[in-house]
Amino acid sequence: MQKISKKMFKQFLYFSKGQKIGLLALLGLLVLIIAANFFVPKFVSKPKIENNNDFITQYENFRNSLKNKQYQKYSPFDEKEIDNQYFTKQITLFTFNPNELDSAGFVKLGLKPFIAKNIVNYRKKGGKFRTTDDFAKIYGISDEKFAKLKPYIKISAENLPEKKEYLVENQPQKIFPQKKDTIIELNSADTTDLKKLRGIGSGWAKAIVAYRQKLGGYYSVNQLLEIKNFPSETFERIEKNMLADVSKITQIEINRANVDFLRQHPYLNFYQSKAIYELRRKKEVLTSIDDLKPLPDFSAEQLQKIAPYLNFKKIERKR
Repeated sequence: MQKISKKMFKQFLYFSKGQKIGLLALLGLLVLIIAANFFVPKFVSKPKIENNNDFITQYENFRNSLKNKQYQKYSPFDEKEIDNQYFTKQITLFTFNPNELDSAGFVKLGLKPFIAKNIVNYRKKGGKFRTTDDFAKIYGISDEKFAKLKPYIKISAENLPEKKEYLVENQPQKIFPQKKDTIIELNSADTTDLKKLRGIGSGWAKAIVAYRQKLGGYYSVNQLLEIKNFPSETFERIEKNMLADVSKITQIEINRANVDFLRQHPYLNFYQSKAIYELRRKKEVLTSIDDLKPLPDFSAEQLQKIAPYLNFKKIERKR
């Protein structure tokens, strides 16, 4: 074991010819670096600094100037704030007619360019400001801004058309001409007839017809408010111009209809439809809405809503 250990130790300390040359080169380079570090400073003279006091004075002045300077972090909003400050300084208030002033004039009053463009586009489409308050309905004008401009608004009654315009709040680009008072029967009117009502366009006309088909007809004009997102303001304008002929309602033959047919109606869910069907099977024939009153699935209000759509005609069964 001892002989083997000595042999391994000799092999570990053995260097080849190439390794010996490389090691000698590294040692030589190390000696040169140490020698250069020792001898070079003796042969290289240090630069002389003249007027050392002047240099120190300049250095101190420079440091003091850095301390006195105030540095602020840059923000992309700084430019916007500067623009707003510049824009605010350019505002000039003067008497104006919103039916005649150009876009540059509106900007000079302090309105943003996109608001001025909206006003001009509104006028190009035939819109007119009849009262001072009409100007407040332009999209983008805040209550605070309108309060500042209101004393300067002067609207001339000259050159205003006889045709009245309906100005929609927050949508100055859309103009709804005031339509003649027309009475529309909801259960027979098509989309063309419905668009004669003020504020009813193609979209709402189609929605009214579609809901009528689901119901089987309208028994009250108030049912229009059941249409999703139907504007209450529009309903208030057209309420007096509509009527519903209940004789045109398509009714459900309750003594014939199955559960799937009943549940298609907007006023009936699956459980209510099934309850009616099971009651009919039990009683064989349902004769009136009073037969449904004992059912716990219905409230008095729900029965009142569904009653116009149920036909209790007795069905003769074939034997």
